[in-house]
Amino acid sequence: MNIGIVVDNELNDDVRVLREIGILKDQDYEIFVLCFGFRKKYKNPVNKINITRINIHRKLRDFLFFLLNTIPVYEWIWALQIKKHISLNGIEILHVHDLYMARAAHSGIKRTGKNIPLILDLHENYPFTVTTYNWTKGFIRSRISQPGKWLRKEKEYLEYAERIIVLSNDFRNVLINRYPEFSEETFVVLPNVPDLSQPEPKSKGSVKNPFKQDFPILFYYGVIAERRGVFDALRVFINLVKEDYPVNFLLIGPVDKKDKTRFLDLIGLDLLTNRIHYIPWIDSTELSAYLEISDICIAPFHKNPQHESGVANKIYEYMLGKKPIIVSDCLPQKKLIEKYNCGLVFENMAEFQNAIIKLIDDSNLRTGMGEKGYEAVIKEHHTGMVKENLILLYKTITC
Repeated sequence: MNIGIVVDNELNDDVRVLREIGILKDQDYEIFVLCFGFRKKYKNPVNKINITRINIHRKLRDFLFFLLNTIPVYEWIWALQIKKHISLNGIEILHVHDLYMARAAHSGIKRTGKNIPLILDLHENYPFTVTTYNWTKGFIRSRISQPGKWLRKEKEYLEYAERIIVLSNDFRNVLINRYPEFSEETFVVLPNVPDLSQPEPKSKGSVKNPFKQDFPILFYYGVIAERRGVFDALRVFINLVKEDYPVNFLLIGPVDKKDKTRFLDLIGLDLLTNRIHYIPWIDSTELSAYLEISDICIAPFHKNPQHESGVANKIYEYMLGKKPIIVSDCLPQKKLIEKYNCGLVFENMAEFQNAIIKLIDDSNLRTGMGEKGYEAVIKEHHTGMVKENLILLYKTITC
């Protein structure tokens, strides 16, 4: 059976999509991917899959996406490309990623004259998430991008799909409560857990500790932005330095454009000299090496509907690295951390600071929590435990 996968991004960088493709390949489906290509050369990330890349400059893609709610050229382009993709490759099931792609996918199917099922894969609570992006903020930007439209359009876009994949039971329940006409059977839960069946990516070796002092290292990995709670973490860290607590702070990840000046000003404070280290980007194969030199990992995301839609990839990566985790009280990650006692949960800045102090002061607690998190992933939270959800979805939808 020929499966069409549609991703409006680069396939090579999308870990979630690649994991799903791996599961489907193991079931002997033929996979045909349609995605964007922002670079000239790519290495095929999965053997024996067919990839069609739409070459486009990233800035043009971003501009067209920005206009999506005013002049939907973005949808028109994708509908035409999806129609062609279905016709050329004999697609029998279309699996499309992200809410905003649903109407283009539906239109593309309709233009072929075929009646093939559409699976919609939700990576996030998009109607809320889009309101947090800096490119939708400000009078002119908000008037053009109209982020508020997505909540009004959500039901329509969900209705285009025969099945909907979500990150967690919590997010499924949110959607069912919001739209009672959707049955529980419409949804399939597929969390962002790691694939332990795949060989570990070849590491680029160990990394040198960037700090002069032999203090415990606080570690944050991912996009650096206000909505991710990074500035809350910086405020707490500054307080700890002022109070002479022995701790350093390592951050790795790209900074949201609007937050960049503020972030660089903060980490450049004289007070933090030799106590904070920032790396804009690393290859994913290097993450395990940075986890090895770190002591406490953090996920201080702001509590909101997006961060309550599922557990972020980085949480499981921290757990695989055998590190204790400090998280904000977003429900899915709070449940995970408390269930396995593999970290600490905070609800306010005082609790955040106290959690860091508690783990700074107790190396045995750090080790014990790290081991518990690792054991939880190895035994329960990996694709081997959830892949049947995706497999059963495909078996059911083809019957």
